[in-house]
Order: sequence, then structure tokens, then C-alpha cells
Amino acid sequence: MEHMNGGYVALTGVGLVFLGLQVWWITMTIRNGRNERVFINQSQTDEIKKRLEKIFLK
Repeated sequence: MEHMNGGYVALTGVGLVFLGLQVWWITMTIRNGRNERVFINQSQTDEIKKRLEKIFLK
């Protein structure tokens, strides 16, 4: 078995860190998109509730 060059080991380490950061970033992007949809739905629900309260208070 040949001796591994230290540059290959360092490059592999950097590649693994980069891959890990990509997976983390994609995961956070997906989660933030879901949270934004929930927030929008909550805002719409509150708006509808306020409209209904105005209608029935008259």
C-alpha cells in the first residue's frame, strides 16, 4: 500500500466539511420555508377571525 499524501487527506477533510455545510443549509432552508407557510396561515386565520368578529358584533 502506497503512502497517502497529506494534501489528499486535507482535501478530503475540506470536502466533507463543505458537504456537511451544504446539507445543513438545505435543511435549514426547507425548515424556514415550512415555518413561513405556517406563519402566513396563522396571519390569515387571525385576519378571518377579526373580520368575523366585526360582522357578528354589528
